[in-house]
Formats: sequence, C-alpha cells, structure tokens
Amino acid sequence: MEKIEIYSSKKKSLLLLIASLIFVIGGIYMFVNAENLTGYRAKSPIFMKGIGIISVLFFGFGIYVSIKRLIQNQLMLIIDKTGVNLSPKKSLSERIEWKNIEGFSEIKIQGTKIVLIDVNNSDYWIEKEENIIRKKLIKYNVDNYGSPFNFSANSMQMNHAELMKTLNENLNKHKNIT
Repeated sequence: MEKIEIYSSKKKSLLLLIASLIFVIGGIYMFVNAENLTGYRAKSPIFMKGIGIISVLFFGFGIYVSIKRLIQNQLMLIIDKTGVNLSPKKSLSERIEWKNIEGFSEIKIQGTKIVLIDVNNSDYWIEKEENIIRKKLIKYNVDNYGSPFNFSANSMQMNHAELMKTLNENLNKHKNIT
C-alpha cells in the first residue's frame, strides 16, 4: 500500500522561531522605552506599551508553535489509496475518499497559494461536522470558494507545486480504481 505522509517543515518552523523572537524582543523594547518612542503618529506612551504587549503575546505564541513543531515532527497530511486525510492528528480514520473528490484547484489570497479540494458533496461535510465553529468555517468556505476544504503548503515539507502535482497524480491513479 502506497502511503504518502507529509510533515511540517523544520526549516520553516526555524524561520518562524527566528522571526517571532525578533518581534518579541521588539515588543519588549517598545514596552520598556514607550516614552522615548512617542512621536507624530503615536503620541501616547500607553498606546506604545499596548502595541508592545500585543506583540509579545502574539509572537510569543509563534515561539511556542515553532518550538513545538521543531521538537516533534507534526503530521499535516496523509495521501493513500483510499483518499486524503487533512487532519491526521484529529482522526486517522476521517478522510476524504477519492470517489468524493472532483479535483484540486488553487486560489491566491494575499500572495499565499491555497489548495482547494473540490468535492461532489459539500453539504454532507457541513452536516457531518459537529463543532459549531468549524461548521460555520466550512460553510463560509463553501459559500466563498466553492469547497469545504482548503489548506496551504506553507508549513509543510513540500512546496505548493510539488503538493499539487502529488495530489493530482494520486487522484488520477486512484479515482478510476474506486
């Protein structure tokens, strides 16, 4: 059985860690030196301290995520003869079968290429989802992009072009079998 497992990229996680560290240091600097940083745009030191705190919190979370991905290789996607599993850490049995996949398309949102999985039964996936927030997100995706499933290759070991090639090859290979 041919099974392709795609993991998170260590290199991209390291870049996220470095960028997050820089922004956390910048946020601490802004918080400590808020009085000296006030100028034409930011007249209030409280505003600068607020931006510093937000920067430390947001990019501090980025540090946490990047270290977690560096320590343990996170499984992001599984492609096998039965279908595609987008959330293997949630459930190894929950997959989109090849017979339900019409094809793969892509869109570009603010410079980021997003892969859409075009399925023949969008309503089924909306009804199947039990989490209310995820259900609303899936419905939003269907209404705006025509597909309940989308993902980016940005944090994966594989780049976007390789991912699209792999997905389309496997669709062509397995769609006729099932």
